[in-house]
Amino acid sequence: MNSEVDINVLVTIYNQKLASLTNQNVLLEAKIQTLTKEFEDEKNRLLSELLEYKKPEPVTIRSKSKPSTKDDDYQNSEVEE
Repeated sequence: MNSEVDINVLVTIYNQKLASLTNQNVLLEAKIQTLTKEFEDEKNRLLSELLEYKKPEPVTIRSKSKPSTKDDDYQNSEVEE
């Protein structure tokens, strides 16, 4: 058995392995960026939904006075002297 290795075969195999690993790395980086973008989009959606819930509701001011009656109308009416 010959212990020497053909350098061309070695370089070819090395390049194939390197290309395969590089492609895997690129795919993983793309997956990370996709997940990061999806996370940011979901976070922004939830934050805007939370802001909607935290918005103060319009306050209606109601008078605490009792409804007027005929006696009240008489007492509150202006009398000319």
